[in-house]
Amino acid sequence: MRMNYLIKDIANLVTCKNNSNNPKKGKEQSDIGLIKDGFVFIENDRIIFAGNKTELKYFLTSKNKLEYEVISGKNKTVMPGFIDTHTHLVFAGSRPDEYEMRIKGSTYEEIARAGGGIASTVNAVRNSSKDELVKLSEKRLLNFLKYGTTTLEAKSGYGLDVKNEIKMLEVINKLNEFNRYGLNIIPTFLGAHSIPKEMSKKEYIDLICFEMIPIIAKRKLAKFIDVFCEVNYFDAKETESILKLGAKFGLIPRLHTDQFNSIGGVDTAIKVNAISVDHLEVLKMKDIKKLTGKNIIATLLPGTSYFLNIPYQPARELIENNVPVTLATDFNPGSCMTENLQMIMSLASLKLKMSAEEIINAVTINSACSLFLQNSVGSIENGKLADILIFDFPSYKDLLYHFAVNQLETVFKKGRKIIINQI
Repeated sequence: MRMNYLIKDIANLVTCKNNSNNPKKGKEQSDIGLIKDGFVFIENDRIIFAGNKTELKYFLTSKNKLEYEVISGKNKTVMPGFIDTHTHLVFAGSRPDEYEMRIKGSTYEEIARAGGGIASTVNAVRNSSKDELVKLSEKRLLNFLKYGTTTLEAKSGYGLDVKNEIKMLEVINKLNEFNRYGLNIIPTFLGAHSIPKEMSKKEYIDLICFEMIPIIAKRKLAKFIDVFCEVNYFDAKETESILKLGAKFGLIPRLHTDQFNSIGGVDTAIKVNAISVDHLEVLKMKDIKKLTGKNIIATLLPGTSYFLNIPYQPARELIENNVPVTLATDFNPGSCMTENLQMIMSLASLKLKMSAEEIINAVTINSACSLFLQNSVGSIENGKLADILIFDFPSYKDLLYHFAVNQLETVFKKGRKIIINQI
């Protein structure tokens, strides 16, 4: 049963309010809609008021018969629930040995050639039932929630055949329909994550295009389609053909690109009108210029740079060229084994040189735009879902300053109050 709540006397109410349906970019990305000494009213699963004390008085006169619980926001910071737009939530198996191999000098490509990498996880997923994958994934959802993530995108890509790609998407959809924390999980079809050992690349691309995409679209198992555009995986032309066909079937393109090599992924993203380009560790200035004015979102994954010890993304150049930026975990067993979006925000501050305000917008309203959810989540505004975080510090800047300590006290997910130290 939903209840009503008034969060009062909030030291820093970070609304991330947006004036349009487009993601914030350039100087706009620094506007977090801050209200000092703010108030938020939640009715059932919705926000019905966010403002200051004077505005609250007028609001409460129209709600004098409404019962509600009062929560003190004194010395607290309140902000929208975080949105993680790039995860590989569903998988089986574990790859800590590969981590040790990298520490000793092996590269991502060398590990893959030795039978590790994506192929290792593919074998584990193929040998797991849907129920096993659901249980493993739901346990990970608790970790996402503990650090403030209330909505996340989740990709397939560890099946690499019709049966197992569909199995993964069915698991993602089942988790979205029901998980004990009520988190929203948005499915992406990433069949073009790698090439299975049992067939040639051409055979596998045909399988993706003529079997997987039509079935997935017909059954509405995914909202987005993604491709790993990289040397030894899928080149720009192959990526374009897969994404264009997916778009014809109603799947929205996004793509992994410029992680290790720049091979034309940005040009492809522009051609297919992708909503986002993700990774961008080796993104070149000429391609940043191409993204200016295109409303393609740059999704940066500094946790992957940290975990693989590879270059960090050029966030400052992107923002200064008016490219909207989001941040995500890239949670996966091979190149970024963390569900902690707060850790990613800390890395964005130190390594990407993003301001606190730019970072907060990058995990809230801009991420909502990346998933076409900006009308329901991503900011604290009237009519939106009550996905809200309460932190035990008075200034939002403490989130980055006091690093590696989780000061999140309370999460509201669709108006349901969750006390972090009680889960």
